[in-house]
Amino acid sequence: MSLQLDISKTWKYALLGGLLALPFTAFEAWQSPENMTLEMFLIGSALAGYLVKRRGGNSTATGVRAALIGGLPSLLVVGELLLTIPTISNPLWFGVVSIAMVLALGVVIMAAVAVFGGLAGWFGGWLAERRGHGGSANTLSSV
Repeated sequence: MSLQLDISKTWKYALLGGLLALPFTAFEAWQSPENMTLEMFLIGSALAGYLVKRRGGNSTATGVRAALIGGLPSLLVVGELLLTIPTISNPLWFGVVSIAMVLALGVVIMAAVAVFGGLAGWFGGWLAERRGHGGSANTLSSV
């Protein structure tokens, strides 16, 4: 008895592009969290968009998903900031506001990663179309 998982082509290529970018993003976040450039998730998103467009899929949606997977280590900055907040001697309300602001920063980071990943995926799809891969299936129509 075999286990079969039906995974859509959007998720298949998003996982491919995101998981290729993930170790590079993690290394960059670990090495220098205050000076991250995050270019690898863009390359992974563009690659995923290119590959899915060749199969007739939505390159922008694939790019967003690949970016969210590949850009996940960028949240290590949020973790570091959350660990720093209790070490600051300030009133309780200031700590609560600081935690809320850091969590909002995490949302902003992931939103920016998603937007830029979607643009990179769109670019990859555009590149696939320019190279002649429109993604339409070759079907014979009966006349």
